[in-house]
Amino acid sequence: MRRIIGIDLGTTNSLSATVFDEGPEVIGEGENAVTPSVLSLSNSGWLVGQEAQERRISDPENTVFSIKRLMGRNLDELGEIANELPYQIVEGQRKLLKVRIGESEPYKDFTPQELSAEILKKVKQRAEKSLGESVEKAVITVPAYFDDAQRQATRAAAEIAGLEVARIINEPTAAAIAYGLDEKRDLQKDGLVAVYDLGGGTFDISILKLSGKIFKVIATHGNTQLGGDDFDQAVVETLKKRIQHEHPEAEFDDPESKQILKKTAESIKIELSLSPETDYSLEFPKLDLLFTGVFKVEDFESLITPMIEQTLVSCRHVLKEAKLSTAQIDEVVLVGGSTVIPGVRKKIESFFGRSPHVAIDPYKVVAIGAGIQGHLLAGGRRDFLLLDVIPLALGIETLGGTFSKIITGNTTIPIEENETFTTNVDDQTSIDVNIFQGERELIKDCRALGQFKLLGIPPMKAGLPLVEVMFRVDANGILTVSAVEKRSGKKAEIEVIPFHGLTQFEIERIMEDSFEHAIDDFNERQLIEFRQTAERVFRGIEQNWNVAENSLSKLDRDEIRKQMEVVRQSMKEQDSQALKAQLDVLGDLTRPLADTAIGRSILAELQDDA
Repeated sequence: MRRIIGIDLGTTNSLSATVFDEGPEVIGEGENAVTPSVLSLSNSGWLVGQEAQERRISDPENTVFSIKRLMGRNLDELGEIANELPYQIVEGQRKLLKVRIGESEPYKDFTPQELSAEILKKVKQRAEKSLGESVEKAVITVPAYFDDAQRQATRAAAEIAGLEVARIINEPTAAAIAYGLDEKRDLQKDGLVAVYDLGGGTFDISILKLSGKIFKVIATHGNTQLGGDDFDQAVVETLKKRIQHEHPEAEFDDPESKQILKKTAESIKIELSLSPETDYSLEFPKLDLLFTGVFKVEDFESLITPMIEQTLVSCRHVLKEAKLSTAQIDEVVLVGGSTVIPGVRKKIESFFGRSPHVAIDPYKVVAIGAGIQGHLLAGGRRDFLLLDVIPLALGIETLGGTFSKIITGNTTIPIEENETFTTNVDDQTSIDVNIFQGERELIKDCRALGQFKLLGIPPMKAGLPLVEVMFRVDANGILTVSAVEKRSGKKAEIEVIPFHGLTQFEIERIMEDSFEHAIDDFNERQLIEFRQTAERVFRGIEQNWNVAENSLSKLDRDEIRKQMEVVRQSMKEQDSQALKAQLDVLGDLTRPLADTAIGRSILAELQDDA
């Protein structure tokens, strides 16, 4: 059985999971299981994860995060978010959104799909290293309220990363699978479950009906631009006001200041989940400014309460769609890192009138559910059935700019629906089929997904042609639309690629570029990793040099210093294997110190990265 892993591609963090002999679990242990969804472009290529996270302050112009919020969007749809981010966002052809890297020309522009692909590559590499086998297929999760454009962007990112998408499933549904199929948990096996999913950048609420091992999504609602990032931004705005109260001249529009404020806000948010108040210190080197203060949990909760209320509006909406009351909900499951905030949990408990389930770590539960679904698709356990839904209605533009819904929102997928239309002009020989997604009555208030033209209709009086439009949504939530004129038999079909999405040609070009540079990229990545190892080893030596002075001869100490200089010179070159060889020599020189603090520190670094 060829393994299919599950991947939670998150706004803040990403991780993978699979089913082991002992049961479903994330791949990797503890912190090592999580890859921060952060990228930093260095001279040698992309750094992804923790290494990139460490460069957010030191290299803000080249470090990007929260890419998920950009997926499948255009510049107009991002609104204020574009101004809050410390990196630049520009618009290319077909409203294709791109992230611009660099302080000055020549800039480098990347689509969100390309950047997400780098994160997926890192998750894939780490999974392969942990499992000791290659990974080619994955189940990837998306917010339930992701529309077709955002799902297509996610699939494109996986393809660029060299992953075949076995299935795209909704995050709340994955969470329900993780609970419902883990016999160790006490989630009841029959009844109605509300899955409240508040992550770093998105929010979803889904109502599922569990009947034995059948998981049916009844209704879903959400906001793809609401999450922990918005909590951070509210804290950022408060910090700016506090500073400017004492320093009115202070400006924070440069990338470094934005990153410093963002990172401090994240720390405050995390600390206030554990204690009633926290001290903070903000140092802005370019402004020659140091500011300290205290942030209290009451201040934080007053900032985020309006946003939590927005999530409860969605909860009321989804209950109305499902024709249910809170009293009829049997279980409430929490998903996403932002649900660990005590203020969030209190509001949810008050709304639903019961304590939510948190038996599985909210950070891990989505990945675990995706891993279980991957196991099913790979030919593993087949004792459960997943019935998901599309979040928003799908249809076409009809006369007067109206939106004619062909598939209604919260319809179980896969689904196929058709409707027959006609012409409104005599002798009309072609029809433009404009495809939209949304819940409003006019197309100006809905999301344009794509268009195609049905040609060759024989000239007839208005009202005589019979044009059947067929909408098909597969199990991944991906849409295909076809049209046929029934009198003449003329047909046209399209797999919908959003106006500002990547075409298959563009995806293939990006993949070809990655294949052409695969060896160079691998060498560059190794070079980056070995340079980072060397820096950590140097730090370990310097921090414990006093121990070396007491336990080593002057000759031995001089040899270590000499070899450190050799390693430094090798770091400036482009030969990764030569650097590795010099690092090994340094390791041999420090091996006699194995029983000392410096020995343990350096050897641990060398052994970890060997």
